[in-house]
Amino acid sequence: MATVSSGQTVTAAQYNDLQSRTNQILGTGSGDSGYGQSLTSAQVLTGNTITATQMDNLRVDINKCHNHQQGTDAGIGNIDAGQIIGADASGTALGSLTETTEGYNDYDSAVTTITTNRFLINEVPANSTTGSLDSSARTSSWSTSVNHEFTCSFTDANHARHFFNSGGEIRFASTHTGGSGSKTTSWQSIQSTMGTIKFKYTSTAQTGTGGTTTSIGWYDLTTSYQEVFRQNATGATYGENYYKISAKRNSPSTIITFNVEYIDADTGDPPITPVPYGGTPGGVDESVSGTITSVITGLRASGSNVSVNFPSVSTTSELQ
Repeated sequence: MATVSSGQTVTAAQYNDLQSRTNQILGTGSGDSGYGQSLTSAQVLTGNTITATQMDNLRVDINKCHNHQQGTDAGIGNIDAGQIIGADASGTALGSLTETTEGYNDYDSAVTTITTNRFLINEVPANSTTGSLDSSARTSSWSTSVNHEFTCSFTDANHARHFFNSGGEIRFASTHTGGSGSKTTSWQSIQSTMGTIKFKYTSTAQTGTGGTTTSIGWYDLTTSYQEVFRQNATGATYGENYYKISAKRNSPSTIITFNVEYIDADTGDPPITPVPYGGTPGGVDESVSGTITSVITGLRASGSNVSVNFPSVSTTSELQ
């Protein structure tokens, strides 16, 4: 942040600092910064006078970021030709700098704000799109475990960065219809209670309750599977059972592999010996019945401010 004081001249270097910081967010960027978009503004030559058009182009780029993040413009005014750009205001003459949102420091503050909020996304149709990415269903009864593994492939490492930097998410849900029995009912409760799981840039969150979320997202992945979410069954009878999501990425950082597992670790209570009069020995494991569907969706930045495509998704292991 490089503010200026009253009486100073706004130099090309100072303008270029604002433009460079804005480019780091809206443009290609590097690391955990960058949306991969084209900019209206550009660097200016050292020694050149900053024009109203150049300031307006910069304002357009700042507003694109702010709108993408929060759904509103950044609150900086348009500087007209002939105005003097002041430290904290602009105007037609040095004695009448009355446009209080048009000063250099106003622009500087706005760039700081979009940098701080660079991972935010305003989830409205003008700025984001949700879409179906993959699904896998199982209709036959099962026990022990079943899994749904799939890959998300980005065109290159920058595409992956830009997707998550701009607020993109890979989302997980699961439905369970039909079936009968107390173990099946327990599994239905696991899936309905967990809600939607959201894999983000550096965390995994849930909309439901009772799960174990993690501070693992895109930037935390390695080439080995890491558990990013777990939802356990409740109650003593089936408490060993759980739904789990693991993730890893390849070394070029272009592919994420997710493994969704339904672990039925409960094998029945130990046999009762001797068997009580009129009772049963126990120790019998139950199968899980009904139709289970693993549902994968996503959120991406879209619209006139920032737009980043979904990765391509391919199933490598079905629940069947």
